[in-house]
Amino acid sequence: MAEQPYATVSIDDLELREVEGIEPGLRAVGYELRPEESRPNVWEYEAGESSRRHRHDRQEEVYLVLSGRFELAAGDETVPLEPGDVVVVPPDTWRTLTAVEAGRVFVYGAPPVADDDTVETDVSGERPGEGDADDPGDDRA
Repeated sequence: MAEQPYATVSIDDLELREVEGIEPGLRAVGYELRPEESRPNVWEYEAGESSRRHRHDRQEEVYLVLSGRFELAAGDETVPLEPGDVVVVPPDTWRTLTAVEAGRVFVYGAPPVADDDTVETDVSGERPGEGDADDPGDDRA
């Protein structure tokens, strides 16, 4: 029998995983489907939960709200998001997604880079290297 030229999965068939240090639950679409050129995931939020403030060195992210209501803080802007809304965030833009009400968000990142592409803030809320002219920031590969 020939191999299928596509891969498919139902979001509800994926295990809801807890990720250490991250509030929303993860349904790892990419782990199941193994795409070569992107990193798709579905994140499930309870009301009031937020993603960590982060940016990427190389990965652009597309957010599609599947259910619930959210606020996306991207750079100096905060954007309200409802089901059906789509937003693209460039790699170097700092972002935090917060659930106004419980819901799901499909996040599509490309290119597919390791988790080390994510750069987080420190506990003070400042970008790593901020205020240090000799340190251009954390640009881990």
